[in-house]
Amino acid sequence: MRAGYTKYSPWLPVSILSIRTIPTLLSILTLLALLIPPAAQAQPWVMSPNEFHSDLRGSFFSTETFLDATGERPVIANGGVYEARAIAWSTELGWKKRMSFKFDIPFESVTRQFSPGVESSRAGLSDLLVGFKYAIMTGSTALALEADWKAPMGYNKRLVPALGNGRQEGIGLVHLGTAFEGLGAFVQLAGGYRAQLEPSVDPALPKDEILAGADLGWWLSRTLLLSGSYRGRIEAKEALRPVTQHLVGPQLRYRVDDHLDVFAGSMHTASGKNVLHVDQFYAGIATKKTGLGRLQGFLGSTKGP
Repeated sequence: MRAGYTKYSPWLPVSILSIRTIPTLLSILTLLALLIPPAAQAQPWVMSPNEFHSDLRGSFFSTETFLDATGERPVIANGGVYEARAIAWSTELGWKKRMSFKFDIPFESVTRQFSPGVESSRAGLSDLLVGFKYAIMTGSTALALEADWKAPMGYNKRLVPALGNGRQEGIGLVHLGTAFEGLGAFVQLAGGYRAQLEPSVDPALPKDEILAGADLGWWLSRTLLLSGSYRGRIEAKEALRPVTQHLVGPQLRYRVDDHLDVFAGSMHTASGKNVLHVDQFYAGIATKKTGLGRLQGFLGSTKGP
């Protein structure tokens, strides 16, 4: 807790809150509910049986601004600040021929300064994501289908700030990727749909979304990979505050050997509506056992051109 700040609990009696604070809280509740991760990293190449890829990454961002319904970027009311710190463990395991199993387990710590002297923090497990990927096409060009289920891991969704949106979701994605051997590069694309499995009667909360993702990777040397990424989501159904978010950012990855990568990067809000503005920075390590080559996405080894 910052010096001079008092800890805030959302269960404080209304009499303690000023009339001015109550509308601010309502707007913050909506903004935090809209802060949902976009489509995951596009990965069209699928792990084979007895192969795996696992990465552990830490991330951080802090913002004092949001994108409103017109796409403008005003500051959060009353000088508010939102901060999020996360450690996420993501793993893909080769299960059967052409099929793999994946899961993401995130631990998050979020802090919300509502106004000078009024602050609240939460920490714990956020939303579990489990799913399957099926390879339709393999080789230098790959095509895969992915089906995921996301569910909250026991946090109280009524607290502010919450660790997630508190709702179960079903996610379907199509992945396409191809290698460019002459350039030492690869491209990955993803598109899909996120369905809310627990519809809310609150018209302010997000509805189903169309998801999109893209990655371009270029090997600067045998061990150093520079990539650029895009993640987007667009509200698929009419809502009181329709959500649009487009994130872009670079990543630098060092391939130590066939079994270990070290990486760092960032993601930034290029445009959006009714979402917090994000300048997120992350770093992590990846361990793996795979027969994929250098040009077969981020999951590959040192093999190949």
